[in-house]
Amino acid sequence: MFAPGSARTTCIALSICGVLFAGIGAALHIRSYLLGAAVAEGGSRSDAACLGAARRMGGELTVTPDGLRLVVPEAVDQRTSLTDASGLMAFCPDMTLSYFCMGLSCAPGGKVSMQVELVRRSL
Repeated sequence: MFAPGSARTTCIALSICGVLFAGIGAALHIRSYLLGAAVAEGGSRSDAACLGAARRMGGELTVTPDGLRLVVPEAVDQRTSLTDASGLMAFCPDMTLSYFCMGLSCAPGGKVSMQVELVRRSL
């Protein structure tokens, strides 16, 4: 029915696709777990998405009733860190940027660090 070479190629291709789909499924389960944990801490789905995005950035996350503060002590790739901070604002539509600092003077130690503070919008 199939030539031996084509059957082998088909099996390899299907195995690769299976591994990729398993990885995507695992990522979705992990994401839903993080969102569920954030909702369990109290808050809406919007807050859960915001906290999940902040946690994925790494660093020290402090959540207050007024908003959140994220300190990344060592921003190795500044472009990626700036992109992540911009994306964080997209994941937090009910918050506004109140403070942002990136550079050598943002934290002690002489390393390039990043600080982001978001506060809830007043109604």
